[in-house]
Amino acid sequence: MSDGKVGLGRAGEGTRETSLSATEQEGPLSEAFSVPMWKLVLVLGIGLLAVSASAILIRLAKAAPPLSIAFWRVTFASLLLLPLWRSHRRRKDLFSLSSPQRWRLLASGLCLGIHFGAWISSLSYTSVAASVLLVTTNPIWVGLLSPWVAEEKLSWQAWAGVGLALLGAGIVALDMKIAGAPQPLLGNALALLGAIAASGYLLLGRRVRAQLDLWSYASATLAGAWGVLLILALLWKAPLWGFGWEVWALFLSMALLPQMIGHNAMSWALRYVRADIISIVLLLEPIGSAALAWMILSEAPSHGAWFGGPVLLLSVAWVVWSERRQKGMLAP
Repeated sequence: MSDGKVGLGRAGEGTRETSLSATEQEGPLSEAFSVPMWKLVLVLGIGLLAVSASAILIRLAKAAPPLSIAFWRVTFASLLLLPLWRSHRRRKDLFSLSSPQRWRLLASGLCLGIHFGAWISSLSYTSVAASVLLVTTNPIWVGLLSPWVAEEKLSWQAWAGVGLALLGAGIVALDMKIAGAPQPLLGNALALLGAIAASGYLLLGRRVRAQLDLWSYASATLAGAWGVLLILALLWKAPLWGFGWEVWALFLSMALLPQMIGHNAMSWALRYVRADIISIVLLLEPIGSAALAWMILSEAPSHGAWFGGPVLLLSVAWVVWSERRQKGMLAP
């Protein structure tokens, strides 16, 4: 969840935010024909471009420490969603959660905060391509953790995909010859930590999501992430003030582009296409981020990203497809 992965698992994030929490909400397949194909492609393209820009915006805000960037990204995203709580129904739904559900919601928010802190920090030490490739592995960690956290068993096809994805991730993560990267092993480890934290966010929040609508869940977990990042910023003495207007504009852009435009575009598309298609589209984020880094930052992908990246992305796509097929969520 690079961005997202708030629901995307770049998180979020977002969810990283890429395993979209919203991907649990699918519209009828027949609705896919109620909008022109060009419109669907355009919206998905805009959404993909918006989430792919997240790593670039973070790199451009290098005048601020990583934890400061993570804190203000989540702060602005939370403020943008704050008006949602004017709804009495949303407040009632939140307070009606049972005690175990509240603890799961809190733990999910804590994982989201760790995801943002770890992934954004990784971009200070490794390349954009390696960082985004590794943080996109959260479906693999979801699969590995599911038998213990969610009591869900993987199919043998998914296990095969997990094995190949770990091979691809290893090729990317152990590449120590990345031009311009001061500590690639540290950066790659942080990106993997971000992916694992995003997996915890998705798994812990899975049962709570049945009780809350998408935006209530997103804003509640963002509040938990905000608390985690505030504590981490204070512990590491990361400054929260004193930045130039360009940096503040980048902070706001991180909330607007990946969060509001990127995630909203994917959520809109879910009304018309299957969730597995959205999951596959989101796997193009590392390609989009690497292309933007090449064009804007003059940062070419390393050999590890070139060789390990395709293995990793295809394996993750296979895991997503096989799991949704096992659960009967694919059309025949």
